[in-house]
Parts: sequence; C-alpha cells; structure tokens
Amino acid sequence: MDTQQLKLLAAVVRGLLQPSHPSVGHGQSLDLIAALPGLRNWPEVMAFPDRVAATEFDTAATGRLAFRLKKRFAVDLSPQELLAALSPPGAVASRSAPQVWPAGPVPGVYITTSQDAIDALLEVYEDATDGAVVYAERAGNQWAGSIDLGEYGLWSSGLDRVPSGTLLIVGPLNLDQQSWNDAGERLEMACNHALNSGHRIAVLLDTPTPESVHQDVQLLVTSRPDHTDHDTALTGVVTDDGELEPRTPFAHPWPRIELVPTATTPDALPASIVGPLSEALAGKTSGLLLFGSGAIDEHPAIHLVAASLALTEHAGPAARVMPRHRSTPSKDWDVPEAIRALPFLPSIESAYAQGYRRIIYTPSYSRSDHLLGVSKDALLISGAYGSDLAQVFMASSRYGGAKDEESLLSRIVAIAATVDVPTSSSGTASVADLYIANGQAVGTLKRFKEAEEFMTAHRLVRWEDELTRLLDAGSVTHDAVKEAFPRSHGIDAFLADHAATRSGQTA
Repeated sequence: MDTQQLKLLAAVVRGLLQPSHPSVGHGQSLDLIAALPGLRNWPEVMAFPDRVAATEFDTAATGRLAFRLKKRFAVDLSPQELLAALSPPGAVASRSAPQVWPAGPVPGVYITTSQDAIDALLEVYEDATDGAVVYAERAGNQWAGSIDLGEYGLWSSGLDRVPSGTLLIVGPLNLDQQSWNDAGERLEMACNHALNSGHRIAVLLDTPTPESVHQDVQLLVTSRPDHTDHDTALTGVVTDDGELEPRTPFAHPWPRIELVPTATTPDALPASIVGPLSEALAGKTSGLLLFGSGAIDEHPAIHLVAASLALTEHAGPAARVMPRHRSTPSKDWDVPEAIRALPFLPSIESAYAQGYRRIIYTPSYSRSDHLLGVSKDALLISGAYGSDLAQVFMASSRYGGAKDEESLLSRIVAIAATVDVPTSSSGTASVADLYIANGQAVGTLKRFKEAEEFMTAHRLVRWEDELTRLLDAGSVTHDAVKEAFPRSHGIDAFLADHAATRSGQTA
C-alpha cells in the first residue's frame, strides 16, 4: 500500500460513516485509515512509509480498522465486510493467511463425536504452533495450554481480539430434543467466528446417530432464524489422529428410508375408545395425537403410544425422538418392543428432515412452536402423565404461551387419557377420557381454562361415566378409585357426588 491509496480509502470510510456520523471530518478519516497499516494516526503514516508499503490489504488489516471504528464510533462491521466495502467494484477480495499456524488447515468448523480425537488435535496443534493458546469449553479446557471460555463461551467479547487461526474447542454439544435449539445457537456462533475472525473451531458432539451427524449439524445451522451463509463455514472433521480434515461436500443427502411394518396391535387401548379413535385416525397424516396415563412411569402412556402405531401406518414411516441425555441411557430402551424397533433420532426436526412422518416425542422436552410447524405435515404422537384431558394437554403445551395453546388445540387430532383402577376381583379396569377433533370451531381461547372447558364439552368418552358404571356395579371401591387418581383435582368432588346420589337412591 502507499499513502495515496490510504487517502482514497479514508474518503470511502468517511462516506461509510456519513449516515450515522455526519460530523466526521477529513482529518478524522485519515486518522481512522491509519489503522490499516497498524499505526495510530496520519502523522505516523507519513513518518513510517516503509511500514505502509509493507502492508497487505487483507482481512488482517481491515480487522484493525474494524476494531477502531467500533471503539470510536460504535460502528460494527466485520473485517470481511470492510474489505468488500473498500475494494474497487468487481475486485476479488483476498483473505490473508491465518496469523496462527499460517500453513495449517483452512479456518472453519470441524466436527467429531470422539473426545479422543479432540485430545489428539490438542497435541497436534501444540506441536504445530509451538504452544499457541487454545480457547476451550469443557471438551478441551483441561488441556494445559487452554484458556477456559467460561460462562459466556463463544459469546465472550474478547474472542474478537484473538489472532486469526486460533483453535477454539466447543462442546460437548448434546444433540437431543431438549438441547436442539441450544446446539443450533452455539454452532451458528461457531460459524460466525470462523467466517469473521478466521478461527479453526473443533466441535465435539454427542448424538444417538453418529452416522448422520454431518446432516444434523448442517440442518441445525441452515434452519436458524435469519440464516444467510453460516453453513459455508462448515468445513470438515477432526480425525482420530487429531487432524483437521476438509470434507466436500460437508454433508451428503439423507439416506432413503424404508417403510417397515409395525409389529403391534391396538389391544392395549381401552375397548371404549378403540372404535372412535380408529375412525378419527383413518386417513389422517398430520396433526397431534396425545395420550395420557394416570400411572407415574418413566415413559408415561408408552403402551398406548405403541398401540396407536397399528392405527396410523398409513401416515408413513415412524421414528422416535431422544428427549434428553440421561445419566442412565439404558432407560431409553425400557419401552415396548414396537417402540424399541423404531429409529432413535436426535430431534423432531431431524426426523422430519429425513422423511419420517410419524414422530414419537416427549412433550415435556419439546417446544410448542416446533410442534406447530412440523404437525402441519406429519403426525406427532406423544405420551404424558395425565388422568384426564386437561392434564395431558397441559403437559403438551408446557413450553408455549396462550397463543400456542390455542394453535396447538387446533392441530390436535385426538387426546386420550386412561387410568387403570384395581377391581374387587383382583384385576384392573381401564377408565378413559377421549376428545376427538370433529371439525369443531376452536375460536379464540385466551386462557388454559377455556381450552380445558372446550375439550371437556366435546368429549366422546367421559371418565366420569365409566367410573360411575364400575362403582354402581360394585366392580371398584371408592378407596381404589381415589388411589388410582392421586393427582386429579376433580376426583374428590366426583366421589362425594356419587356417594350422595347412591344415598338418595337408597333412601
């Protein structure tokens, strides 16, 4: 570069500042442009022509200018944006070699599912850079040469000043329904650092489907709100030997899935709801199908979910979603065989992207807005604790506001809640509550109470009627009923009314 070129660029910078800072003068713009060769002001530019002549017009230079603009005028432009703005029209802007490990792998985001691969990478990086500092989350913060990214992680403001090419270790990121959104946010920020600062970022992922981790990572990044070109930073993998290896393309298309017939029957469903439910599900390929059980189990109502697979095969291939990472992963498999046989995928979004159209999920770990979007083109099936419709619906709309409750109710195909009551003959009798959407106008529901009243008014099967028949026949006792409905707000009033009615009949 030379002083004349710097003067021309100072005029361009002044033009960039004019809309928000019209008072910036010619002398101030010259002092600003002195940041390109790494000098403090224009007198230093005139005093050190050799320094100016040796300056390359690249992202390292515009990075210094970007810092000065942000500090003095609160103008936030990336080095790449400034390089493009200051380059002549049609010119190809070149990115400088990384300041750290300039001959190493290209900056970008590299992924792995192996902690051993991360450990090997730290060894390789230390040898190649003669001990350059690493910035790391938990996957790498035990390394002697690491600085812990701490509470703010990739959002730590100091990372903007770290030399380009620095190694950042991110993770482990859990790919499951509970952590899906968080993983997407962190991968997006990792891509930002790779694109804007030229860092090398290694991400450790924990996923139930390591064979499709590249597709899931690309899906996470490209589905972020306001996504632009972040996925271009997804570069490759961390090999077992600790090498950062580019991969082209980063993610291949999802493999084609095969429709495997479900080996189950609807026998676990109470007889009183099988007929209406079968009729309601005939031809249905989208919406929400919610089941509840009065039993407090690790996988509530999972027997009803499994039975429903026999009634929904026409909707397409089925998969189930991993709700969260457990400390005892074996519990994920304490489910009926028909459920165990299904693909076990990280999220509703991943299952839908792959082409699965019957998706079994856990409502307590699923956001309502995700359910609303996917349920327009897929049948989402869940099981939750609930002895009546209101409890099941509340579990399904836990992560949403009043607007989501109204929208969710309009997406529901059916809700069924069952409670098993011990009988006098040492057996059990199932009592059911059933709501089926038959084209009723949901209207405008402002509160959960209104949604509850709407569902209650449109029930096809009522637990009160079923309990009354059992009590009148002497099949179950009041004590057994009360024990079977431990969290029901209405059971005490029901039993009191039933006792009063029987007393009146006897009198």
